[in-house]
Amino acid sequence: MGETIAASRPIIVRRMPDGMAAATDGEFIYVDDRLNAIQLKCAVLHEEIHIELGHSTHQTEAVEMMVRYEAARRLLPDMSQGCSGGSIKDAAVSLGVTRQVLMDRAATLTDAQAESAGCSDCRLCPSMQFRFAAS
Repeated sequence: MGETIAASRPIIVRRMPDGMAAATDGEFIYVDDRLNAIQLKCAVLHEEIHIELGHSTHQTEAVEMMVRYEAARRLLPDMSQGCSGGSIKDAAVSLGVTRQVLMDRAATLTDAQAESAGCSDCRLCPSMQFRFAAS
């Protein structure tokens, strides 16, 4: 994998059900054996946040969204460099996160942060569509 992933719990790599990148039981973090290094980093942090919150079972969609947004904030604390005007996929790769993490972070930006990151004009990003609804 090349990159060492720090985790507070043991990581078990195995085949997860399709559509599931990772999970935790509060003791172990289980990750899909098909994840690349960037996906692994993002998935492990996501599960670490679940553990911090005391979660050991499946959570509601609202809780999952909150955990996703927190992971995105931690993985991309400073968005001042922005997405450099390329595709969402290319921007995510250059920032070392998944496309979903980048979109989640864009969705959590304040208007001032979005302006600073250059996101306020990015009409291609699905996470930013709500900003342009009135345009």
